[in-house]
Amino acid sequence: MSTFAFLLGLSLSHAVELCGKEAETITTPETESYSLAILGNTRPADLKSDPLVGRIGPTKGVTSNLLGNIAKNESDCVVFVGDMVKNGSKKEWKRFEKQQLSLIPNQKVQPVIGDYEAIKDPKYLNTESLFPDLGTDIGYNRVGSWSYFDVETEGVKWRLLVLDANKEALTSRWNEQMLWLDEVTKGDFEAMFIFIHLPWYNLAGASPDMNPNGEPEELISYVEGSVDMLKLRGVFFGGGHANQVILPNGPYGTLHVGAGGGGAPAEDLYQWQDGMEHGMGQKVELESKYVSILREQVDRLHGQSSLSPTTLDKAFNTGTYKGFPGLFEGTQVPTQGWWELILQGKKSAIVYHHHFPNGTVEPLYELRYTEKRGWKGYKR
Repeated sequence: MSTFAFLLGLSLSHAVELCGKEAETITTPETESYSLAILGNTRPADLKSDPLVGRIGPTKGVTSNLLGNIAKNESDCVVFVGDMVKNGSKKEWKRFEKQQLSLIPNQKVQPVIGDYEAIKDPKYLNTESLFPDLGTDIGYNRVGSWSYFDVETEGVKWRLLVLDANKEALTSRWNEQMLWLDEVTKGDFEAMFIFIHLPWYNLAGASPDMNPNGEPEELISYVEGSVDMLKLRGVFFGGGHANQVILPNGPYGTLHVGAGGGGAPAEDLYQWQDGMEHGMGQKVELESKYVSILREQVDRLHGQSSLSPTTLDKAFNTGTYKGFPGLFEGTQVPTQGWWELILQGKKSAIVYHHHFPNGTVEPLYELRYTEKRGWKGYKR
């Protein structure tokens, strides 16, 4: 904890153990994998602002169900990819500790700073009080909200980067983060994954917000350009209140996984968008197997309780929605759940655990990476 934070009396109930401190290497026992549970937007609903931006999907009990399921799964690390709290006040972090961390008492945690964490606390002093080992040491009692740690499994090293794309909150610290990237993109490792809140690509929301102010792209593309080809295996982001899978450059490119369906009010999830409308050259679309699995869930829900013709037309691109970007309505078929990243030797796999309306959580979908095929989706 910084001296400044201590003098302000900002310490909370207890310090939380991180999955990995800056530059730490975690080595798994022989033949064992390392697994990370990833979810974002676990903050409570904001009754004043959420309805204004179309975030009106079901929320009650979702986050607690997901965290309870993660606890049973016994993941080695739980990554919160931003917007864990309604604002960065000491009161909200105490609520987070009581309502969320208490559900995963035996698991290590890795927080990723989102835009809500910066509200009322742009220097992240309250965040650091709960997570005193947060980020890299930048001196002068300041909080560096970016970091990395390595996981070594079966003699193969994976690098995990935690980045902060909130340039407005970071101010001059943004340049320090960019200089730091020069160092951490070097070294001997199989591949890397990035954890960040704001998305470069995003299909969630009434009007999906992609690459806000160009800042996520600036960070991610800098990493891509600093490492060998295909070494940046994937990016997990929390922006957008839905779970999504995007391969903007095909199966051999960097995978972008949206983990924003962690319990805050759900948003619509588009199946594709015209990239030109968002300042991008290519069409942005969900991975095809993921779409087919979500459509199966729409059929399942329709069999249990009739969905409206409009909801069905949107999901299946039929009727008046034929030829337009299909979407899964957040109010009717919310894509809420958590993602599991499994690393073992040179193998990496990602599993989607879906939250059903009755409160159960089950794995529905899996992505596997091979040198021959790149990323490929499968039904679980």
